[in-house]
Amino acid sequence: MTGGLRTRTGRLPALGLIAVAAVVWPFLTSKTIHFYGALSAIYALVALSLVILAGWTGQVSLGHAAFLGFGVYLGQKVLSNGVPVLLAVVLVAAFGVVISLALGVPSLRLRGVYLTIVTLAFGAACQHYFFELRVVRGYHAATVPRPPVFGFSMQENRALYFLVLAVFAIGLWMAYNLRRSDAGRALFAIRDSEDAAQALGIRIAPYKIGAFALSAALATVAGLFYGMLYGATPGPEQFGIVQSFFLLALPVVGGLESLAGAVIGGTFLATGQPLVNLFHIRLFLASSVALILVAGSRFDGVTGMARELTTTVRLALSSKELVRYGSFVPEGPVVANGRAHGLARITGRVPPGSVIRLRIRGAGGSE
Repeated sequence: MTGGLRTRTGRLPALGLIAVAAVVWPFLTSKTIHFYGALSAIYALVALSLVILAGWTGQVSLGHAAFLGFGVYLGQKVLSNGVPVLLAVVLVAAFGVVISLALGVPSLRLRGVYLTIVTLAFGAACQHYFFELRVVRGYHAATVPRPPVFGFSMQENRALYFLVLAVFAIGLWMAYNLRRSDAGRALFAIRDSEDAAQALGIRIAPYKIGAFALSAALATVAGLFYGMLYGATPGPEQFGIVQSFFLLALPVVGGLESLAGAVIGGTFLATGQPLVNLFHIRLFLASSVALILVAGSRFDGVTGMARELTTTVRLALSSKELVRYGSFVPEGPVVANGRAHGLARITGRVPPGSVIRLRIRGAGGSE
């Protein structure tokens, strides 16, 4: 317990610096940069939804761009009818939950690639049929208004950035508490092995549906802010299958199991286009190369690489001797009362709370 408390306490200054930087930087940059800041927060919200679904539950979705599109089109209609922004967030999130239930409940028995194919078909159907309906989007773009929130104007991208950042912080807080709860541990157990989780008495269906519903709600809310940022409803091709691959790349590059990976992945996709334009490279190619490098490194995205690098540097600079796994052979066992006795000596300082395990193998191979 002491070691865990020390670890969490050590992270507080770093988290505080990140929070301060997220609030201060818009006051030190130009208005052009504010657009990419708001877009990064929106994509981070989508990446967070996929971290919960794919990273924690093991359900790969290739239809999340469709949820983003539903958020854009439904958000335009509710905002145009004078609904306040915060109430619109609740309505859009509820609509995403309903759509996820309609898609997820019939697909409960599907696992692995079969569930992925269902979400792929869902995304294709939305792009080529549902988003073409006049009641959803139609053939012409519509203006998405930016109503004020608590009297604060949302016309500037900096104000919209702070609004999205606040919603993302709430989603991050919910995900953090979910991961530490019994429900979060059940999600990880389902991800590792559904059969083993079911043998432990975990009801698979409610947890899979709940994770899918929460993920869809976050993605549709991101779509609401996406429409507000661009001020219009993009065409259905912006929420097709290719876009779903881009969105899935967000948490993979950042870190599929890490909450920080959602932030890194969202920033990567939002700022990737203007950066690759400097080198006359397509974003699809840059994303593909990034995915190959991450997969080849065998780390959990950028966050996994950073964590391993930090641990390596800390151990290299540490003056304490660390006890590591090893093996030893007693020089000569002392036989007393018909039993063999060996002596193991550990040199170096043992950290508090360490557990020492010895495995003794006999001459015949028995343990």
